Amino acid sequence: MSKINKIINKEKDKQKLIKEINRAKLDVETAEHFFQIVSDPELVDVAIYELEAKKSRYRYLIKVAKDKGIKKTLQESLIEALAK
Repeated sequence: MSKINKIINKEKDKQKLIKEINRAKLDVETAEHFFQIVSDPELVDVAIYELEAKKSRYRYLIKVAKDKGIKKTLQESLIEALAK
């Protein structure tokens, strides 16, 4: 495999991981919303389990990204800060 192909594959992997992290973040937000609106005790248990599972996956993906040296760009950080 050529050096250029390795760089391209590494960038594709990075973009895929970032996409997974963004999806995981959205999943956490959705689970938090579900937890806030449920009132049935059985559904509260489900909501808690779901939320903890989504948070765990999100934390794992962040750790993988850090281990691979993937960081947000300044532009991504600014956009995220403005969106809050």
